[in-house]
Amino acid sequence: MADGPQQLTTGTDELLATLDEGVLTLTLNRPGSRNAYSLALLDALGAALDSADGDERVRVVVVTGAGESFCAGGDVKVMARGESLFGPADDVEARRTRHAGAQRATTVRLAEFAKPTLALVNGPAVGAGLALALACDLRVAAESAVLRTGFTRAGLAGDFGCSWLLTRLVGPARATELLLTSRALTAADARDWGLLTDVVPDAELAERGTDLARALAGISPLALRAVKENVARALTHGLAESADAEVDWHVRLVDTPQHRAAVAALNVRNGR
Repeated sequence: MADGPQQLTTGTDELLATLDEGVLTLTLNRPGSRNAYSLALLDALGAALDSADGDERVRVVVVTGAGESFCAGGDVKVMARGESLFGPADDVEARRTRHAGAQRATTVRLAEFAKPTLALVNGPAVGAGLALALACDLRVAAESAVLRTGFTRAGLAGDFGCSWLLTRLVGPARATELLLTSRALTAADARDWGLLTDVVPDAELAERGTDLARALAGISPLALRAVKENVARALTHGLAESADAEVDWHVRLVDTPQHRAAVAALNVRNGR
């Protein structure tokens, strides 16, 4: 790995990318709009995830926001003008196609990403911005962060997979409540509901995120991929099939040099 952080180009100032010790940090950089989505930001985020997937230097992906917000999702200023990010107002099919493509390239891609992903929720995560956080494997938030679906407040129902992600994480009853009411959850409540992995003081979020991401980057990438596949399979398959798949991965991982090195290190630490 290269010495020191590397600033990577994304094609726009609206998304910043830094690679450091195997950790790629993607920072949504529209603080004046609470990091709401623009076409440039969505396109850059999708392209960055594509690149990270095939880049062996990248072992963990972190997503966060610049300034005081994580992501506001849709830009209400654009909505107020009666405009859509995804095409002319009178071309419904073009808007639907572009909208669906943007979802698949961002939240869907994150939810299915082979490498570990971490959302550092530094402030409000609303609507499609909430979906972006929920699509990550782990979600650590600042104490001041607020999570809200927000769609019904704008006369909408949801997009970017928010309904699916919420239902998977908290069950249909609570997902329905959050989507119907647009109730705001404090970070502490969101953690108690299972939406967040951890909550830390605002001033400690960056350090906590760095420590967690670097710890993951130090683990065998193949083992981490196996964990993600095992959990995903458990959502759609029975116990016996899931256990068999775990064995398939176990047999494969036992024969890797990463496993042998890890076991040797454990024995050294245990004085054996």
